[in-house]
Amino acid sequence: MKLYRSGTWDEIYSSLRTDTLAQSLLFSGPRYSGRLSLALDLAKAMGAEDVIFIPERDLSLGIRASYNLLNEKYSARFLSYFISEVRLLLMQYHPSLQSRGAEGGKDRIFSQAADISDMVYDLSLLDVDEERQKILKLAGDIYKLSLKSDILFRGKKKGVISVDDVRSIQNYLVRKKDRSMVIIENIEDSTEASRNAMLKVLEEPYKDTYFVLISANSLRILTTILSRLRKYSFSPLPRKDLNIYLKNNFLTERDYDSYGDFLFEMSSTAAEREIILSNASKMADALMNKKRLDVDDLDEVYSSLEGNPSYFISLVIKEVKSEFLSGSLSARKAFSLLKGLDDAALSNAVYNQNIKSAFDLALREASFVS
Repeated sequence: MKLYRSGTWDEIYSSLRTDTLAQSLLFSGPRYSGRLSLALDLAKAMGAEDVIFIPERDLSLGIRASYNLLNEKYSARFLSYFISEVRLLLMQYHPSLQSRGAEGGKDRIFSQAADISDMVYDLSLLDVDEERQKILKLAGDIYKLSLKSDILFRGKKKGVISVDDVRSIQNYLVRKKDRSMVIIENIEDSTEASRNAMLKVLEEPYKDTYFVLISANSLRILTTILSRLRKYSFSPLPRKDLNIYLKNNFLTERDYDSYGDFLFEMSSTAAEREIILSNASKMADALMNKKRLDVDDLDEVYSSLEGNPSYFISLVIKEVKSEFLSGSLSARKAFSLLKGLDDAALSNAVYNQNIKSAFDLALREASFVS
């Protein structure tokens, strides 16, 4: 069982087998609806020799979760999960994206990524039954290196694709001969120059090259880009199916409301979760009741927010929705608050705004909601 619906895969795989698959695809839907999983499965099915990945998501969550599961439930299954999560991180270090100095020397971050890649290869060769201590020691070293802030997004503040990335990929694709796939998350959050450069690439796709754009809000993608994409919509697995997937793949013992909740629990300690949940409640309470948080509370809230903005926002939204469903919050006020939260996240993504500044705005606007 996959994290995405089988019908979507059947449709896409049928196009692949009949050689009618479009070279430019859009996988749109909410976070954790299986968009990236299907893209990676498709790359494997088509025998793509190269996969270039420009992530927008926080890849540290999957690495933390997989590392904790490896230590808690040591087995070949969880070693494979950890290796796959680190390899996903390393996909953004494709040679085509590497900057070079005057003498063609390796970029420092790419050099560090290459070291991690070598360590992952060595890890994959160890015997799970006979070399447990070596595996856990090496996995720990890989874990520490992979979570360095520079490594997570190639030293960039944002994970969205840059115009230099587009041009580097384009120059590489002109020369390559093997089948390739380029996976890009949230093209709508990139600069105008990046989007225009991307449009030119999509207008004249190279032979045996497939582009998969992954978006949580396809309405914000330029219509000129949208017109060149074959669109597939994703929806989250129903809660029942999700928990079957989690039990089958991760041997979970309890049910979760979302895949994000599962990652949140697996990637943090109970004490860390308690702090984050408490701070999300403080933020939601401040929004709904027009409260001014004192400096200490505000600092605590922002420390949780900056650690994982997307999941923190989802926790605040969940609290607002819960109050609305209980009848404690009017539909008008709930809608205004949810829109303010969405606008804050959007402002942070589009304008590269500091997430703290974006939420300051949300708190100010909430004070005018009746």
